[in-house]
Amino acid sequence: MEYMKEKKPCIDGIPLQYVCHLQDMKGKGMVYPAHYHEYIEILFGKEESFEIYLGNSYHRFGPGDMVLIPANEVHLINSLSQQGGAYYVIRFLPRLIYNGLSQSRLELLYLLPFLTDSQGQEKIIKKEVLQKTQIPRLIKEVFREDREKAYGYELAVRNHIGSIFLWILRYWHKNGAALSSDSPIHTELALQLAPALSYVQEHYDLPLKARNAAKLCGMSSSYFSRSFNRILDMSFTDYVTRIRLTEAEKLLVSSTLSVTEIAMQCGFGSTSYFIRLFQKQKKRTPLQFRREFRTPKPT
Repeated sequence: MEYMKEKKPCIDGIPLQYVCHLQDMKGKGMVYPAHYHEYIEILFGKEESFEIYLGNSYHRFGPGDMVLIPANEVHLINSLSQQGGAYYVIRFLPRLIYNGLSQSRLELLYLLPFLTDSQGQEKIIKKEVLQKTQIPRLIKEVFREDREKAYGYELAVRNHIGSIFLWILRYWHKNGAALSSDSPIHTELALQLAPALSYVQEHYDLPLKARNAAKLCGMSSSYFSRSFNRILDMSFTDYVTRIRLTEAEKLLVSSTLSVTEIAMQCGFGSTSYFIRLFQKQKKRTPLQFRREFRTPKPT
């Protein structure tokens, strides 16, 4: 069984910027096999309990809980109840948000936690946190606007999703986990690092050195390293490794490439080095990961 990258839904060949639906499960078991897509995805529990594989481990969510799934992150969902259950699904392309930010070029600063496996951010936000916020209402408003399709509903949906996005950012920031722009200096550093971040995303399969990334940003090597750690709370090498492991994870569930082929295609120097890093970060070997997500999880 192969789990490929999920294609974008389109109308007349044009990818939809957002999609939403109610996922209804009639019994216990796998709701959706391991997959990934370019959409940022938000789940909001409606009935009964589910579990999701996300960020290297399984997590439970139920009615009133919200799950954030970054773009291109492999995930799998199981229903835990014999009665089945349901949850709301909202997916949106990153550009739905950053089109409104492009003039200030802050999109990379704010979107980064939604585009990579950023383990510092809380991805399962519980009902107890959300019930006194605007989130439940905004979720329902997105679905109401999409269902009724009154004049200008696309703008309404975009605004509601933007409000949810902003609430999540501020929640993370309040809890000390999100990237922030607390000062002009902090923001300027983030913008200076943008060429390096983009280059890694596009060329993770090539040998990448911090000194070369520093040149792209017009910085000295030492200043670049200090700035990178300050803004992303990790070294440049750790960031490159995280991007490469994310790409490897996607290939393991979407291709028949061997572990060695995946290691080489993702820019790792050797198969043994790749396996060691993968096991350390993902708590399972590449082959264990592949076997786990090609066979439904026992219920």
